[in-house]
Amino acid sequence: MHLSRFRILIAAGSLASCYAQVEDGSVQITHSLCSPSTNNCIPGGGLSLSTFKANGNNTFTVPVADVPFLNGSKSLGPATVNTTIALNNATFDMVPQPNADFKGLTQVQLLKAPRASTGPTDDPCAAPVNCPVLAAYNQATDGVADQHIVLKSQVSNLLDSIDQTNHNIIFEVTAKGTAPTPAFWSADFTMDLGLKARAGVP
Repeated sequence: MHLSRFRILIAAGSLASCYAQVEDGSVQITHSLCSPSTNNCIPGGGLSLSTFKANGNNTFTVPVADVPFLNGSKSLGPATVNTTIALNNATFDMVPQPNADFKGLTQVQLLKAPRASTGPTDDPCAAPVNCPVLAAYNQATDGVADQHIVLKSQVSNLLDSIDQTNHNIIFEVTAKGTAPTPAFWSADFTMDLGLKARAGVP
């Protein structure tokens, strides 16, 4: 999907004095929780856990700059473009290694953090800060996870969570249960997004 294509649709809508709309039901953005130089960076060992400390921090940042029309409402020529981004789901896929899985997790919540963590003891979502829950997994209702865990969306428009200056989202992951068995492990995080951009023409 490109802006040029969208402008063509707007022009066609302008001639008809109605509206133009572009939809993509599945746009996937994948982010590795560990840097390329560190294959496994998240503490495990089967101990009780409260957060995933990716690269030693309580948060991780995902750039979404490649998703077009990130402004919720924007003027484009004679039209006003209104955009919504649905979070279809969020997933964590274990980077393959022996005895590594998510079976010990009973609950996982994906939170929108107000800022990046500065280290393993710095929790941007600690009380009294209120971090919105964007997606969640519950073993009691969603079943036991293995090396692939799916978090169900809890928001109607992810656009509200994207920083409009740098087009990033800062996440924190809280969890209940026990961490994967290896002392250190890694996973790939994927957001499946549904994009709808509609331009109303007078």
